[in-house]
Amino acid sequence: MRIIIFKRPSWRNIALWGILLFVLIAYRENVTSVFSGKLKPIYSATVNTQAIGLTFDISWGEKTAEPILDILKKEGIHATFFLSSPWADKHQTLVQRMVTEGHEIGSHGNRHIDLNTLAASEIEHEISTAQQVLEKITGQKVRLIRAPNGAYDNKVIATANKLGYRVIQWSVDSLDWKRPGSSAVINNVINGIRSGGGAKSGDIILFHASDSAPDTVQALPTVIQNLKTKGHTLIPVGQLLSQASSTWPPESNLTEKPLAPAQ
Repeated sequence: MRIIIFKRPSWRNIALWGILLFVLIAYRENVTSVFSGKLKPIYSATVNTQAIGLTFDISWGEKTAEPILDILKKEGIHATFFLSSPWADKHQTLVQRMVTEGHEIGSHGNRHIDLNTLAASEIEHEISTAQQVLEKITGQKVRLIRAPNGAYDNKVIATANKLGYRVIQWSVDSLDWKRPGSSAVINNVINGIRSGGGAKSGDIILFHASDSAPDTVQALPTVIQNLKTKGHTLIPVGQLLSQASSTWPPESNLTEKPLAPAQ
């Protein structure tokens, strides 16, 4: 007969298991997200309208934002501006103009740094710091965020969601920051970087209103007119999400109810 002898676990092993259990309980949301591999930002939305989300990122610059606002006002278009808090703090009059003219303000973080390189506590600090600045200037709640450089991982998505944010990516990239010329920017949006990839209903278009993208001012009127001719309406992302039955990819559906439009 074989006798099996069970060794009594050492106090060291008990302590290690205790620490692991504490981490799993205390940080269960982040631990789940890290291992699930299923957290994604919102790239586009499923809508029954011809609506397209129009977005602009701003982190620096003095010359580009105002002409873009002039174009949008002339065309009767409202958009979402994702602003870094240092730029917003330095350009409060422009930010208040955005709000007055009906544009939606989203967060582009505090420092222009890849959030996925930071610990969860640092990500939370970056988002919260930007939120305090943006909400003080605008007098509105800010609940959409676009990560600087579009850099994300499960940790970024989970932390933003914990703070009440939805992370917004894009499905149509103008590549205006590369300064390819206004014709190329127009083509990237209307026809797509790849054939058949042009803007369509439910898409989210990425432009920049920083001085690093001077071609945007020249390209924007043509893009707007072309999409209007095709029957599309250009609206802020919050409004697009309020019309959506779902978002893409499926892993971006972190809440059951669509986000209400900004008030």
